[in-house]
Amino acid sequence: MNKPITNKVFIRSMRELHTWGGLVFGWLLFAIFLTGTLAIFEPELTYWMKPELRVSETTPIQSLTAADKKLRLFAPQAESWLIRLPQDRSPILEIVWQKDRKSHERYLDPQTDKVLKARQSEGGHFFAEFHTDLSSGKAGMWLVGLSSVVMLAAIVSGIVIHKQVFADFFRLRWRRNWFGAHTLGGVLTLPFVLMITYTGMILTYYFLMPLAPQLLYKNPSGIWADAFQFQDLIRANTPATLVPLEQLLPLAEEQLGKNNVMFVQVKNPGDRQATVTFIRRINDRIAAVGDRATFDGVTGQLLSTHTNWNPYVYAFRFLAGLHVAKFGGYTISWLYFAAGLVSCAMIAAGLILFTVKRRSRYAGASLAAEYGYRAIEALNITIVTGLITACAAYLWANRLLPVSLKGRAEAEITVFFCVWLCMLLHAFWRPPLQAWTEQLRIAAVLCTGLPFINALTTSIGLQNTVRSGDWMSAGVDLTAALLGVGMAFATKYINKGVNRWSS
Repeated sequence: MNKPITNKVFIRSMRELHTWGGLVFGWLLFAIFLTGTLAIFEPELTYWMKPELRVSETTPIQSLTAADKKLRLFAPQAESWLIRLPQDRSPILEIVWQKDRKSHERYLDPQTDKVLKARQSEGGHFFAEFHTDLSSGKAGMWLVGLSSVVMLAAIVSGIVIHKQVFADFFRLRWRRNWFGAHTLGGVLTLPFVLMITYTGMILTYYFLMPLAPQLLYKNPSGIWADAFQFQDLIRANTPATLVPLEQLLPLAEEQLGKNNVMFVQVKNPGDRQATVTFIRRINDRIAAVGDRATFDGVTGQLLSTHTNWNPYVYAFRFLAGLHVAKFGGYTISWLYFAAGLVSCAMIAAGLILFTVKRRSRYAGASLAAEYGYRAIEALNITIVTGLITACAAYLWANRLLPVSLKGRAEAEITVFFCVWLCMLLHAFWRPPLQAWTEQLRIAAVLCTGLPFINALTTSIGLQNTVRSGDWMSAGVDLTAALLGVGMAFATKYINKGVNRWSS
């Protein structure tokens, strides 16, 4: 007698958890998923947002020679050097040095040894950072971590309360309403969402609560010493000539593979205790582990290689690799991107479903309840179409702000948040249906117009990039235009969708 009652209570509690947890954290989750989806193409976005960085293809040894020459000139007594050699999705030679606890970076043309002057911009890294911590530091990371827990709870509760959905899915019984859109998106992306949420939660909470390393290691750097099998050498303050880095590259490739070196790190350059570490690329394996070979910076003697990883470190980096999706080339990147967009649509449909189901209920409710419902609708609009508009405006700001503007990178981010704030005000000012359609039209115009403003303000317009085979830049233009066309078509059906798609 008690079993059916117990099941009903359990399912009701799951439904309440799914509904209210999905609403409160759905706004955060949409922002996290959207910016994470964009961050999949972080290298391409950064490349597009720095149009001055265009050079001819060069060999690794030519790039390393140019970098070595410039670093000896710019920072012979720096604490460390870092060289990022050109790769398929990061084709620019970058040098970074640390001196007096300050970081300095330059971009180089390996063929001419000239420093390339690029506009200041966070590029695609802004989306990756927002995805990680909402651009709010540790407080934002805690919110992201909590959201991942709620997302897992929402997935489990959604499976419990929508068991029939799976049967209907495989019988092709799909409902043409917001409930159908929400559940269909959830079923299609269920493995992806489970994987991306779980791995993201593991990564976030590792940095927020590194309890195991603190218990096992008195010295916080001990875990990294064990994991990467290196020991930092203390500067001897005895001058010594650093061996030419290009001489060490063939030796490193014997350990790491031909054309596999991505980073070169030099500790204590110009000192007797100098070391040179070559780090392997990670984009040809799921586990994001960079094998390395370390040499004595003065004698050139091989000190150590690290190609066999601690199983616990490897497991952690395997989860990290699944989340950041550097493996598998563009095939995996586009699969993640498509799954991310469907996941965003699923979350957005769930947010809209909440308001659609309650519209008639709150129409005759108290004034406070009606204002509360109106605020929820406005926040839904701001989070979905407002955030999309702000992301597109961020790319427009990259083209329209003066190149020489001081603090230009921060100004681009300011444009993003200002536009998002304007969308919030607009959502409260306009009736909900008009706000949805108007913001969606703005986002569509900004996305479809991006290739045109790019062609008008730079030399890497779509016609030039297609002709030269620069598909990294062309891909950003084409993807933005395609998304804009999709949103333009969506505006034709939004009236029908918001008014008639009841559950």
